[in-house]
Amino acid sequence: MLGFLPRPVIRAAFVGLVVLAFLLPNLTQPYTIRVAATILVFTVFATGLNLILGFAGLLSFGHAAMFGAGAYISARLLLDTGMPLLAVMVISVLGSAVFGLLVGLTSWRVGGDYLALITLGVGQIFYLYLNNAKEVTGGATGLPGIPAGNFFGWDLALIENIYLFILVVTIVTTAFAWLIGRSFLGRAFLAIREDEVIARAHGINVPLTKVIGFGIGSGIAGLAGVLQVLLLGFVGPATFNVDQSILIVEVVLIGGMATTAGPLLGSLLVIGSTEYLRALADYRSMIFGALILIVLLWKPGGLVQILGIGDTRSSSYKFPFSLFGRRRTAGETTPNTHARVEPIAEEVRP
Repeated sequence: MLGFLPRPVIRAAFVGLVVLAFLLPNLTQPYTIRVAATILVFTVFATGLNLILGFAGLLSFGHAAMFGAGAYISARLLLDTGMPLLAVMVISVLGSAVFGLLVGLTSWRVGGDYLALITLGVGQIFYLYLNNAKEVTGGATGLPGIPAGNFFGWDLALIENIYLFILVVTIVTTAFAWLIGRSFLGRAFLAIREDEVIARAHGINVPLTKVIGFGIGSGIAGLAGVLQVLLLGFVGPATFNVDQSILIVEVVLIGGMATTAGPLLGSLLVIGSTEYLRALADYRSMIFGALILIVLLWKPGGLVQILGIGDTRSSSYKFPFSLFGRRRTAGETTPNTHARVEPIAEEVRP
């Protein structure tokens, strides 16, 4: 749709939108600022799942559990300790990443629909734990009154400051995901998504790469959980149920898998419409379901493909992720990737 525009025009429009996003607190009402902050939180949330689902092709219906892990870890630290916000964010992200690594270990043995069912079970177990561990999570009523604190003297008590803080974190996270997508690790994800056998034949450690993908994506989801706590000042189990996991899958599919702008576009449409179309609350799930069908049948690349503003091609940028695969050195011959076919002995009939 916008593919006819020259790239300089698209880049200038992108810079203009970023400047407008920073000026938003001075232009609109607090309600709109809160809606925009919610969209940014889900952009970070979807960015984590995009690495797992979009790039690596691993369907997860338990990503809300990673989101919730980051939220509850940060909530307990903010309520019980006087720890600086940066330390709280680091610990929450690491805690969610370790949780994701443990879940990702299941991808060593299973994949496809079976992995989706396992992650669905993990999400349900986590949701039941939140409701029953009242001493830790507050049970069904959650944990209210969580202080936002400050970030190196930046007071986050006002909604305008929280919005700007979330905006900065979203930009940093998106840039990190952009680098991952164009690194060797990102190309390894795409190779695994297309064909695991060929990826293994090219020297990619498929099981380790899958687990790393789960760890990174879960850490980013945990970061989104921290932002959610800062925005709401409250955390409760209702935000981290299976419906939330399905919602974030919808965001990634509609926005565009394996793209940098997809999570933002998907969040703008799905989360923005959720907030502004409350009158259609009973029909929103039906609308989103129909929208996914239309997108998958018409333009599988989602809004990014429909607008024509991005692609998933890898660039020549090199990122130090050679740990996850072996690169051929000069003079080394290409290994024979064709499987040797043993001759089948002809059955001797009596």
